[in-house]
Order: sequence, then structure tokens, then C-alpha cells
Amino acid sequence: MNLPPDTQSADLAPPARFDEARFRLYRPQTEKQADALEKARTFVRLARIRYARPGWFGLAPKRKTGLRGGLYLVGPVGTGKTHLLASIYHALTTPETPGAEPIACAFTHSSDLFRSTLTPEAYAERVASGAKVLCVDEIELDDPAQEVRLIGVLRALRERRVTLAATSNADPDALIEGAQFGNERLARFIREEFERQYHVVLVPGEDFRQRLAKPGRAWVGPLAAAQRAMREAFEAASEPKRWLAFPDLLALTASTERQRLADDLASGDALFLDGVAISSTDDALRLLRVMDDLYGRPDPPTLYFTSQTEPASWFDPREHAGLARGIAEKFHRTVSRMTGLAEVERVS
Repeated sequence: MNLPPDTQSADLAPPARFDEARFRLYRPQTEKQADALEKARTFVRLARIRYARPGWFGLAPKRKTGLRGGLYLVGPVGTGKTHLLASIYHALTTPETPGAEPIACAFTHSSDLFRSTLTPEAYAERVASGAKVLCVDEIELDDPAQEVRLIGVLRALRERRVTLAATSNADPDALIEGAQFGNERLARFIREEFERQYHVVLVPGEDFRQRLAKPGRAWVGPLAAAQRAMREAFEAASEPKRWLAFPDLLALTASTERQRLADDLASGDALFLDGVAISSTDDALRLLRVMDDLYGRPDPPTLYFTSQTEPASWFDPREHAGLARGIAEKFHRTVSRMTGLAEVERVS
């Protein structure tokens, strides 16, 4: 599906890493994950019914199906929520059931939704002009403007009969707790509209990325020893490869357009980041966006990095409050992805 460029997305499709995501390839590790899989499949069936018979899959209070106006998958990082969301997209747009008609569907990350320069009404209108279902990955609120925009976009989509499927690491109440402004308005919206209109499904479990083979390597400890170990790996690695001091990476995120930087970093076979250290929310958000962009690729560069401290302690939510705590909680996704790509070795 292609929408005009000011929607801030070229084609509103899942990241290339999820091109092959399908329901049959999701491997539930718990009963609740199996339930989430079934809820996602039911969402697809009811979406088809809704757009075949307008009004049946409505936005009214809860029906017998348990799926109201949309689906909200919530749980910790690494439980397969994005896989399920991408599977919804593929099941609607390229159905495997003989005779099933495709349903126009769009897929975006919440950061693209928040970066769009369109008003909520205009954004919803552009989506509605080409899609019946919108999949939004990783809904998260960092500032008051996002709170206002989220409320406006969801209402505008509902008015245009666009069904929403979304994922988040935070349940609706946690979004309220993390809100920095307009708390009463956000609480009223979530409790009176969001939770009534959308079916919230928990997807708990352990981080699957930590169970997978890790092609890269990381060295944690005194920086001189960590650098020596990574330098040996760098010299042994084949071209093309790239070594970046962490402050230089942060500087690039400020001076280079986001997509161009992601393409540049992914152009090599191996990426070496030296001295990763998070000293502010700004550092955390910059690294988070870089890793989101690289991780979404089907074949990201092999990752190597050094740090004086354990990744889990880079930006610990327990050490922060308010907005910083909310950013630290979602930064856990970055830690999960980096340690899922690189085996951590402690040096002394």
C-alpha cells in the first residue's frame, strides 16, 4: 500500500525483518502467548467480517467475541508482539485461505505516527483513504504532545471506521502513570474510550532474543581491556566493516537524516561501537532509534560493542522518575536487541 509522502512512511508495511512473519511460525511459550495468537487470528477473521458486512464488527461495547473495535497486544520486550502484529498485516493483505479477499492494511511504528506533520484528522483521513486496518507497533508516550496526538489520531481513525491493531510494552494504566501532562484527559480517554473500544491482550513471557544464537560479541569491563579485545575482532573481521566511538555515533544521529544514517550503518558487514555509555535521556533515545532502524532490517550488520558497565545498567528505570523513567523503561527494548545480537563477555 502506498500513501502520500507526508504520512512520513514510504509504504506503511512492516519492517523487512518481518516479511516472512506468519501466524503458523509463531511459537507460543506460555498459555497466554497461545491465547494472544488465537486472539490475533480472531481479529483477522472479524476484520474480514466487518468490511464484508459494515457495522457488524463495530465499535460498540463488548460483544460475545471479546474483540471490540481493535486489538492491543501488551507485554514485555521479546515476547513476539511485533511478529503477531506483522502476521495480522500479512494475513489481511495476502490471505493464504483460498478465495479470501485481501483487506487493505497499513503498518507503522508509533514514532512515525508521532513525527508526522499532518493533523490527527488529516493523518487518519490519509490512512482511511487506502486502508481499512492500521497496525501500530510499540505505542509509547514520551511527552505531552504525543499524548494529545495519540488521543486525536485514535478518535479520528475510529470516526473513519479504521480498525486498529497495536502493540506496546505498557498497559493502558501504565500509559496514564507515565503521562506528564493532561493526565486527567488521558486517563478519561483511556478508561472511558480506549479500554471500552479495544480488547487488551497480555503477551507475557521471557525475552526470546536471549535464547537465539548471537552472531556478534560485546566486551564489558575496564575500557582498555574491552577495547583490546574488540580491536582484535575488528582486525580479524572482513571488509566492509566500520568502527565508531559512541560519541561519534551520537553526533551522527544529530547531523544525518535518520534513514540515510541507518542505510549507511547497515552498508557494512560488521559494526563496532566503542564505549557505549548512556548519560541522559537524549543519549538513550538516540541509541534506541539507531537500534530500532538496524534491527528492523532482514540482515543487519554483525554487532560488536564495548562498555564499562553492564547493558542492563545503562539506563535503569529504577534510578529515574517521571519522563526519564518512561524512556528508561522503553530503552529496555534497545538493551534486549543489542544483547540479542551480541554475546556479552566480561573482561577484567
